[in-house]
Order: sequence, then C-alpha cells, then structure tokens
Amino acid sequence: MSGFLLGLGVVSAATSTDLHLEAISLSPQKALGGVFILGIVGLLCTALAFTGILRALFPFWAALVVGLMIKGFFLSAVTFGGPDSFRTALLLTLGSIVAFFGAVSSARLNPYNS
Repeated sequence: MSGFLLGLGVVSAATSTDLHLEAISLSPQKALGGVFILGIVGLLCTALAFTGILRALFPFWAALVVGLMIKGFFLSAVTFGGPDSFRTALLLTLGSIVAFFGAVSSARLNPYNS
C-alpha cells in the first residue's frame, strides 16, 4: 500500500494531474500531499517493524489501511461498475484484514527469539 501511494503521488506530480480521492476524504487540492504523507508513514512503519526497532507500530499502520479501505469502498459514495469490481474491492479489503491480523501476531512475537 505504501509503495502504491508513493507511486501514485509521483505519477500525479510528474503529470500535473489532480488526484480525486474523495472516497478517503481527500480533496483534489490535498490529495497529492496526503498520498505522499501516507506512503512515507507506511514505509517508515514497515521498515521499523521489519528491522525490529518498533514492531508495535506496524499493526497501527495495518489498522489504518483496513479503515481507509472499508471507508473508501463501503462507507462512501463510491459506486461499483458491476459484480466483478465489487468482488475485487471485497477481496482487497479481506486481504487487508488478514494482513492486519498478521501484523498483530508478528508484533506480539518475542524479539529475543529471532
């Protein structure tokens, strides 16, 4: 998710294209900065968890991702083009929930056993 957000921000900045991310409450004026900030925070949380410096931070990032996906796909004015796009959104959201539980379980591991 972090890499996707950073890539989206880079492409938008390079092409001077406004991002329309109203589904996650980002207006076109604030979307570019928002995706950069979310991408950097996500990469930082992932790097700190991967190195074992601050594993407890990673579940919070994963929870934020789950919340953004649920809000953006199911609690906003987003409409789906058909059953296939709804199924894709549902599978992505379920995958993020599974990733959240993985993040929680990895944060609970004893760092001295590594």
